[in-house]
Amino acid sequence: MPTTPAVSHLPPTARGRLPVIGHALQFVRGPLNVLQDLRGQGDIVTLQVGRLPIHVVNSPQLLHRVLVTDAGSYTKGRMYDKTRPVVGNGIATSEGAFHHRQRRLIMPAFHRPRLRGYSEAMREQAEAAIASWLPGQRIAVDRAMHTMSVGTTVRTLFGTGIDNRTIAEIDSCVGVFLKQVIVRTMTPNLVESLPLPGTRKFEAARKRLKAIVDTILDERLRATQERDDLLSLLIAARDEESGEPLSRQQLHDEVVTMIVAGADSTAYTLSWLLYELGRNPAVDARLHHELDTVLNGRPVTFDDLPRLAYTQRLIQETLRLHSVSWIQMRRTITPVTLGDARLPAGAEILFSATTMHRDPGLYPHPLRFDPDRWLSPHQREAFQPFSAGPRKCPGDHFSLTQLAIDIATIAARWRLVPAGRRRVREVPAAVLRPDHLPMVVRARS
Repeated sequence: MPTTPAVSHLPPTARGRLPVIGHALQFVRGPLNVLQDLRGQGDIVTLQVGRLPIHVVNSPQLLHRVLVTDAGSYTKGRMYDKTRPVVGNGIATSEGAFHHRQRRLIMPAFHRPRLRGYSEAMREQAEAAIASWLPGQRIAVDRAMHTMSVGTTVRTLFGTGIDNRTIAEIDSCVGVFLKQVIVRTMTPNLVESLPLPGTRKFEAARKRLKAIVDTILDERLRATQERDDLLSLLIAARDEESGEPLSRQQLHDEVVTMIVAGADSTAYTLSWLLYELGRNPAVDARLHHELDTVLNGRPVTFDDLPRLAYTQRLIQETLRLHSVSWIQMRRTITPVTLGDARLPAGAEILFSATTMHRDPGLYPHPLRFDPDRWLSPHQREAFQPFSAGPRKCPGDHFSLTQLAIDIATIAARWRLVPAGRRRVREVPAAVLRPDHLPMVVRARS
């Protein structure tokens, strides 16, 4: 008669632990290398960051249990604690019944009929962003895409009444914040109370972003004119059970969450996509052929997107190889059994979509950029660009729509080729971004 495997109390500790600091120094120096190495050490392995144990889940099946099957046994965890001072209690950081209510109120703003309307603003913003490009011009693609993405997020949220100076200020605030999130997650809480330069910049950016959003909210809540933007939908939303609207504080937190969560992830996914097109001329040629065939020289529309099959595979492959949400965390609410491990309440859990997406056991030749790998079925649990379960990103279809509209708009007019031979390095900050991405603009022939 088969026996049930014994369940140990804690997962094994990762190799290379140092006295006092544990794995903290290794992680700060090269977090992706550390997490990639852990994939060969077990389905769940413990990193010791100072005195804090963090349990890294490598198995797609165990991760599915954390995110989907047993999602009610976990809260968002330490990284989101460090995010909350900026985004408040928005949908990304809220928990329990409050989170479920927020999700019910917000999700209609991301349904398909609304995406059709947003797609026009997305295309217009992309067209404006590339209108000043010139053949032979060298541009910093990562910065250009970030500016464009912030502009798109702000415009779909607030409409056309926000000036470029305010958009630039929002862009700057988000940049400061996202540089600090991972540092705060992996350092003791005491560090945040010290008057360090990074702490002062973080607090100044938080206050400035709050002031900008408060000013816009005050104006919109006083206005009587109906508008067709995302903020108007949030203001008009009513709870189907109680009939209550979002409070002013909830509106503030959701708006800041959308600005912070949306702009960077889309901007850097688009940057990596353009990087891969520049490195892979055959892929670039197939994209241009599809755009020429489907669009025939006209601007892309929302209804074109289902017919852009290769473009969609190109986006999927970019989300796999360059998953910008490279690290996420959860915290156990009660003791849980996960694989062969028994974790106590309050245990910190970490998982990395990026390293999972680069596992050769899940994706053959994982470092090869191959959009056609998506012609074959894949294990759903092994592809998590937007997380999964009840905490899955509510803006996933918004992001996919924006990526498709943006790349179709850019590639219909321009080709971008690498400038120079310096290797582009991945920077694992709050999102996985390129350290620099200079490219040269070439006109489509």
